[in-house]
Amino acid sequence: MKKILAVIDAVNYKEDQLDAIEYVSGTFDNNLTIVMLEDVNSITALMAPDFTTGVPGHSYEVVIKMAEEKGRIIKENTLALHKACKERNITCTVHSDKGMAVEEIIVESRFADLLMVSRELSFPFLFDTNPTGFVKNVLTQAQCPVLVIPDNLFVPKGVIFSYNGTFSSMYAIKAFTAIFPFLVSKDCKVVYVREKGQDTIPHEKLLKEYLESYNGNIEYKVLSGHADEKLLDYLEDKPGYISTFGAYGRSRISRFFNSSSAENILRNMKGPMFITHP
Repeated sequence: MKKILAVIDAVNYKEDQLDAIEYVSGTFDNNLTIVMLEDVNSITALMAPDFTTGVPGHSYEVVIKMAEEKGRIIKENTLALHKACKERNITCTVHSDKGMAVEEIIVESRFADLLMVSRELSFPFLFDTNPTGFVKNVLTQAQCPVLVIPDNLFVPKGVIFSYNGTFSSMYAIKAFTAIFPFLVSKDCKVVYVREKGQDTIPHEKLLKEYLESYNGNIEYKVLSGHADEKLLDYLEDKPGYISTFGAYGRSRISRFFNSSSAENILRNMKGPMFITHP
């Protein structure tokens, strides 16, 4: 049994956010926890109009009223989530967290096998980036593998392993295989972008020996050029696959790409991404 942690913005919940959670949690025996997360420092949608129109500040009474309205919305969203989970037969634990969003989730990820987040998840209502600051911080600091979900989830055809011979890229392959062995056996591809004059896949024999125990018909692809550009081109034609990447943003030695390349991948990817680091 695997422990899955799925994060939902308590203020901006919509039922279609359960689609990906329902699919992943329904594919294997698991212990699912859905976190309705409230960031105490975020600028909520309730306050955003005043910021955009240049109103200088809020009176104490207005702030209290907004806080009460925010509380009402969160309560309604939590009830709606429970109702939707019951109707979809999603067996899970639902709990609310209130605090610094990233810090709360990082602590919880320490006790999970997989963390699921939407690529668009952003607790600050304004002044955010693509990918969002919340997602980038989670990917950098998470203490378990992270599955980044796009807006529209599809039933995956299989998995594409991004491999560059490093421990971190192999760690991502092993982590994914441990959680989703059925997707590896369904359809698995390995893509390697030539680096530093290395024309052949590093440790190719050992890699094939490892993966053949899960799937004896794996496609191996060797590309040339800048890693992020070539991978995006390759993945563009295969939107029905989950792709894996090892080590996001930890250090120059451990990360699969530099930070700008990793963000380029995140920004332009159409399918789910599985990212982890040792």
